[in-house]
Amino acid sequence: MAAENSAAPLRLYFVDDGGDARTTAVFASLGIDLPHIDTAMRHWLDFRAELAADARLEIPANSSLHSVKLAGTRGRHIHRSRSTDRATHQRHSQEVILRGLRATATMAGARVRAVYRETDNYGRDRPALYAALLSRLNAELAASGTHGVVILDGDGTEGSLRRAHRALPDAGRHIIGDPVFRPARNLDLLQAADMLAYSAYQSIAKQPSRAFMWHWFGTTFPGAHGPSAM
Repeated sequence: MAAENSAAPLRLYFVDDGGDARTTAVFASLGIDLPHIDTAMRHWLDFRAELAADARLEIPANSSLHSVKLAGTRGRHIHRSRSTDRATHQRHSQEVILRGLRATATMAGARVRAVYRETDNYGRDRPALYAALLSRLNAELAASGTHGVVILDGDGTEGSLRRAHRALPDAGRHIIGDPVFRPARNLDLLQAADMLAYSAYQSIAKQPSRAFMWHWFGTTFPGAHGPSAM
């Protein structure tokens, strides 16, 4: 499971999943080369400072952003909005996702990819989709002579995702080791990946209640890979 040439440049992939946990699985990745990580983090923190200073929102900079809650106008801090009516309050909360996508799109060197699979066996096909994504990321790294580390939202209990890493062949492998699991609430760029996965899913599922964001992923990331069916 060793990667070749440990002196190669390094890219971090922040990965989160989306979908409905029944018929559609989605994964999105945000790849950033190591020299750009500090700049990307400062860029995201500037975005969080804007949210905290926005009197229509007042979302504290240290509170976790979760797309499902923002889109549904739920969560601990959402009630703090200064909007004058419920519809405006809801729109401002939902637009946090779009603002986060735009912040991600303007990060130096950001590489965005989204994949999905429609299925009648979610438990089988979700890890299979992750394995397919991992293969694509490995090929991307190989093409640029770069190594990569995958950081996933989670507590490390999803053995199927770890097994996908261990199934990669040693020959031509550029993904280093197992995935690194971290809670998204503690890692800002995983929250950015959550927005990517949620908006990519909405662009596919086209849920009527989320029609306002069907186009957000495509228009914000016109050069992204996907969402691609795999």
